[in-house]
Amino acid sequence: MLGALVWAVPVGIGCLAGGGALAGSDAPGVLAWLAWALAVGVVAVGGVAMPLVRWRTWRYEVRDEEIDLLRGAVVVRRTLIPMTRVQHVDTQRTPLSDLFELRSVTVHTAAGSHAIPALRPGDAAAIRDRIALLARQPDEL
Repeated sequence: MLGALVWAVPVGIGCLAGGGALAGSDAPGVLAWLAWALAVGVVAVGGVAMPLVRWRTWRYEVRDEEIDLLRGAVVVRRTLIPMTRVQHVDTQRTPLSDLFELRSVTVHTAAGSHAIPALRPGDAAAIRDRIALLARQPDEL
């Protein structure tokens, strides 16, 4: 949600400033009201509604042999990460995520990294520890 607000709020402020400039000019008053309505719409849809849709369309499951990540509303992407490919796992927090008491868990492999976002601190620590434990276990062939 914070990432969306980073672009939605400045765009909304720009629309408000544009509406204020139009209100003080010779332009019809309806243009100023449209600019202000656009500002509210940009912040409401881009800063609030879209992050809620993204959050509701994110699923993960940590199994003994793999991590299953499923995300997307229109285009659904599923990623399976074998535990044998996990190199290390860590948690991340930022000053903005601290405001909402959220953490993310990042799983690193040789091919790249994958994050599980928007977790409670206790859940993030438990998931990180479980993945680290399962990734350390030797293969049973």
